[in-house]
Amino acid sequence: MTELSAIEQTFTQVAEDLLSCPEVTVLSSNQGPLLNRAGNAQKVFDRLASLGYASLPEVMQSCFMRFREFGAHWQASDPESEIGGEFNLIHLSETIRMGPPPWSDRSEWSAEERDLYSQFRIFDTHLQSGSGTLGSLRMMPFGTAPEVWFYDNTRGPFKLDMSYCSYLDNVRITKGGHYWQYLFSDISLTEPGNIYIATHIQKLLDFLQSAFPHVDYEPLLDRLSLKTSH
Repeated sequence: MTELSAIEQTFTQVAEDLLSCPEVTVLSSNQGPLLNRAGNAQKVFDRLASLGYASLPEVMQSCFMRFREFGAHWQASDPESEIGGEFNLIHLSETIRMGPPPWSDRSEWSAEERDLYSQFRIFDTHLQSGSGTLGSLRMMPFGTAPEVWFYDNTRGPFKLDMSYCSYLDNVRITKGGHYWQYLFSDISLTEPGNIYIATHIQKLLDFLQSAFPHVDYEPLLDRLSLKTSH
């Protein structure tokens, strides 16, 4: 039996934590097979570079997972609660192989939008919940390190102030709770149209603190406080 890496063990523990938490109902979970044929992180990164994609930073090797995909869709057990979450993390080689999202060249997009979306390679999908959101790498040529973007079909794309590894770590912390990504975007959470997002994130973090008291949520609470203080 193949031994799991540290990051792979981390996410199997996330799934176990969700399944064993009485405050959470897991609607679906998915631990895909390991894609050992794709090789280790260095082999995958070298192959992507040979195909003309951006050189992936070496630090990304520490959060490279071999699962074809790994995810969970959950909601609070309390039927009165609106709290829930979803993540579905896709193997990096599969992310690249799938190419840009099928909606990247819609006629209603501007030329700038089509160019941006053509560089998207989706690595975190939220199809079960129907939230209309996803996490994507923006893969650019000429050796430029990839950017991490969050797309919400009701609001559009947002570049996130974080790395790929940081994104995965925050999935671990939030269990994929809906809209946590806005904490790392440049969106104002004090504008009237966005206050409900801040309220939702506050409820999410309050819930997570109660359900998973062994996890430190102070950094996210501090970030939320900063984004709602001006």
